[in-house]
Order: sequence, then structure tokens, then C-alpha cells
Amino acid sequence: MSLPGFMNQQDTLEKQRPVLPVTHYVKWYTEDRLQHGIVLDYISGMSQRDYLFEEPNQELFRPMVGDALYQSGLMARTGAGARYALQIEFLDLDTDAFGRNFAGKTDAIYRIVDRRTNEIVYEKTIGSRFVAKYPGLNEDDASFAYDVSAPGVIAATKAFGAFALYEGGMVELWNNNEKLQNFFGGDSIDEVSQAGWNDAYQSYAWVTGISALSGPALVLLGQVNPLNYASLQLEPRGESPSLTKARRGTLSESGLGSRSARKRANELNTHLLAQSLTVFLLDLAEKEDVRLTQLVPCGSSPSDASDIIEAVRQGTRVVSDDCRVYVEPDTSRGVGITAYK
Repeated sequence: MSLPGFMNQQDTLEKQRPVLPVTHYVKWYTEDRLQHGIVLDYISGMSQRDYLFEEPNQELFRPMVGDALYQSGLMARTGAGARYALQIEFLDLDTDAFGRNFAGKTDAIYRIVDRRTNEIVYEKTIGSRFVAKYPGLNEDDASFAYDVSAPGVIAATKAFGAFALYEGGMVELWNNNEKLQNFFGGDSIDEVSQAGWNDAYQSYAWVTGISALSGPALVLLGQVNPLNYASLQLEPRGESPSLTKARRGTLSESGLGSRSARKRANELNTHLLAQSLTVFLLDLAEKEDVRLTQLVPCGSSPSDASDIIEAVRQGTRVVSDDCRVYVEPDTSRGVGITAYK
């Protein structure tokens, strides 16, 4: 259970958990007939661009298709080598543009046609589903409110405390002690009137109250911002893919999005289209009997070796991650302690 508007426990944990690492790649090699042989023919059922609201469009999708074909080894290097044409027809393209959690779904026919024979070598309807969840109030908001409010409250408390210590302590001590005055040589100090004390206290109360409320007020204003709930195109238009930190990457069906409705809608659209492409490549690889390439650690532990041996035994192609991106700590000396007392 969680309060309305607040992030529940499951989303709180999801916010902290890292994205799962890559374990396999979809890749075509020289022995596969479709390698470097496909070019995008057309995309139908999807508008060329979005207009008033964020929605899936070809300006966003076409570069994603090109990247997927290139990275998987399917993209034709030359026009003469593009024997196969990829045709994508969207049958269903439904995404939310209003609300807290933006949900969407797509269904598209992916078709590969042999340009020499006009034969369909692959055809499948691929579906994708995703929910970009609105991040409710959480500890980050409490931290922001505290950082805004605390300086004013602390500064006002210090000032009033110093005033009270001087007027209520040092001045009283000086005026009521003739020996102290004679020793240092001085006269009595005029004390602040009751009205002055009242003014000082009211100033302290007002500054402290306004400072204490300013942080939560800013958080509340952010929550009632209508642009957090309607993905209006109020900024200069520009299409670029943006994924959320969903646990299973493009294969996830939900993930925490941005508070900005426009960014959250873009994250929804990106996930839906990336998931559709990923599922298409996985299904095409299965149909073409292309095995996934397994990523193995670059270390030399016995478990790493056993993973490689098992993969080779099953006929799986393996690649190692790049050890240069890891900085290995020096453990040759052991754990340091001191014998000094």
C-alpha cells in the first residue's frame, strides 16, 4: 500500500536497481544468407512526424531501424548488394498522451521480400507493449525540499539565537554587575524593549515559516504542473530515442519514466519501437537458424572458462567483453591493518 501520488515500494526498489547487463547479441555472419543483404523498403501505418502531441513517427523510427540492421549485420553495404527488402506495416499503433502512466501497444507486420524473385522469405506480425510509469513522490523530493528549506531555517535560527544570547545574556549580565563595569570601565547598555523583542521574534517566526514551507511548496508546484500530464509539443521539435532504465532493457514491459509528459511519451514511443525491432530480430534469427552470440566475461576464473566451454560445446558463437573498460584494484598486498597502539 502507498499514499496517492507517492511512489510505492516496488517502484522505489526498481528505481534503485541497475539495468541487467547484456548477455547475448543478435548478429548475422558470413555463413548467414541475409548478412549485408537487407535494405528498408517502406514503413506504412505510421505518420512521418508527430504534431500537437508526442506519438510514434517515422522520424523517430527510421533511424532506429537503420541502427538495428547495421548492428545486427543485416544492413546492405551497397545498393547492388541489397537483395532483400524489409517492409514494415503497422496494424495497431496506440499510445497515451494524457495522464500519469503512459501505456502503449503496437502490432506490425515485418516482411522481407527477395527482390530477384519477389518471393516473401519472411513474414510475421510482431507486437510490443510498454508502460512508462510516472515517478511519484519519493525520497529525492524530500531531499530537494530539505535542501531548499534548511538554509533559511538554519540561518534564521542562528541569527535569533545570537540576538537572544546577546540581549538576554550578555547585556543582562553586564547591566546587573557593577564590579564587571568598574573592572572594564563602561556604562550600562540600553536594553531592547519588549516591543523590540516581539519584532525580533515575529521576524524569526516569519522567516523560519516561509523557509520551511518553500521547499515543500516547490515540490507541490512541480506535481501540479500540467506539462507533467499532457505531452504537448511546446518546445522546438526534435526526434531522438530515449529509453528508461527498465530492468530488462528493450524487452521490459514497464519502467519508470520522466516526470515531464513530453519526455515520458518519448520514452514510451522509443521503448515500444525498440521492443518491436528486438522481437523481430530474435524471431528472424530463429527462423533463419542463426544462433545468438554469447557474451562471456574477459576474466580467467574457472567459472568463466566453464561458460566458454559449455557455449562452444553447444555450437554457440562467443565474444568476450572488453577488459580495458575495467580497472582492476591491486589486491596483491592484502587488507591493511595497524599494530600501533
